[in-house]
Amino acid sequence: MNFIFKSILFVELVFIATCGLTQVVRIQKEAGMVTRNPVVIYQGVQGGEGNLSETISGFLKACGWFEIKTSGTADYHISGEVKAGRLEMKVSNVETGIGLALHIIYDGEESNRKVAKKIVDGILNRLFKVKICESKIAFCAETASGVRNIFICDIDGREVEPITRHTTLAVEPNWSPDTQSLIYSLYGHSYIDVVQTRLRPLQTRRLVSYPGLNSSAAISPNGKYLALIMSFDRKVDLYVKELETDRRIRLTNNFAVEASPAWNPGGGSLCFVSDLNGRPQLYKIDVNSKKITALPTLGNEAVSPDWNAEDVIVYATRMGNYTLAILNMGDTSPAPSGVLIKVGGDWESPSWAPDNRHLICSRRLDGRAELYVVDSWTGKFRKLMNFKYNQSTPAWSKLIQ
Repeated sequence: MNFIFKSILFVELVFIATCGLTQVVRIQKEAGMVTRNPVVIYQGVQGGEGNLSETISGFLKACGWFEIKTSGTADYHISGEVKAGRLEMKVSNVETGIGLALHIIYDGEESNRKVAKKIVDGILNRLFKVKICESKIAFCAETASGVRNIFICDIDGREVEPITRHTTLAVEPNWSPDTQSLIYSLYGHSYIDVVQTRLRPLQTRRLVSYPGLNSSAAISPNGKYLALIMSFDRKVDLYVKELETDRRIRLTNNFAVEASPAWNPGGGSLCFVSDLNGRPQLYKIDVNSKKITALPTLGNEAVSPDWNAEDVIVYATRMGNYTLAILNMGDTSPAPSGVLIKVGGDWESPSWAPDNRHLICSRRLDGRAELYVVDSWTGKFRKLMNFKYNQSTPAWSKLIQ
């Protein structure tokens, strides 16, 4: 089955001036570099319908790039006004007095949440060359005993929407590069298949249903291939398969158990988990040459890696409990290699945000599993939402197209 999706651009965004605006402030602490977010005094939005001003404030906080205050000393002042069918936001540097203005069409036909996402991403793009608000988070929720389904939500934990309604286990969601569909593992009585669900409108098809295990699928950055784990010959190995054909390449062939493949930014390599040496560890494999390299990880077990566009791998590692750690494969990111979380609970299944700084993960504490957003530069974290079901295996999309 082929899917057709039409994307509609709902607003116009115009920047009329910018120069001399500072980036994120970095301060030296001991031997490492620590990042301090700019302090913003948010003066609100005059006019507009309903809760527009509060919604913009909420996304300024949720994006994780600012410390929001209502008074005192600050790096920026941000304010807005609605008039003549347009929203104008002003961002000024307190030290230099130089600023920028953003104009956006505001005619009441789009929700305040969509307008707020667009305007805050516009500010982030001009100040830091990133966007995050117009992305989504997919996750599993345990809706009944033995039943898990896929949900999505906004980056502030609101607008929760069920995507699947299976009566079995739908787990391990991953986004397609175009953000228009999710793939996941679906458990039946005698099978584990890889399934794809298109979001708008909801349409589902089976992608992989060979005998045995078919799981942990991840779509390549160019959208043409699946990396996944299969066991149709009773060995649990890593494969790459063409998305729309049966053509597949076996990357490993041993009696170890492989799991959790994650593509590198260029799509030529994969990071994956294997117990080749007796315990789960991370390995890198070149897709063309099939050359395997063990990666230098921390802890007794390293699992569930994710690889971001700045060449940084985040993974869960057992150090008593499961915690999160960073492995910087390049030199373009300020995220240092090392342990990221040093508080209680089991922190698992991390997934990078499109800003390459924040990540979403699950934290199990006192029998309850919930989602947390973690800042990889500072180690700070926040709970994403209050949700009645246990939540696990989250996946953060790129910007929704």
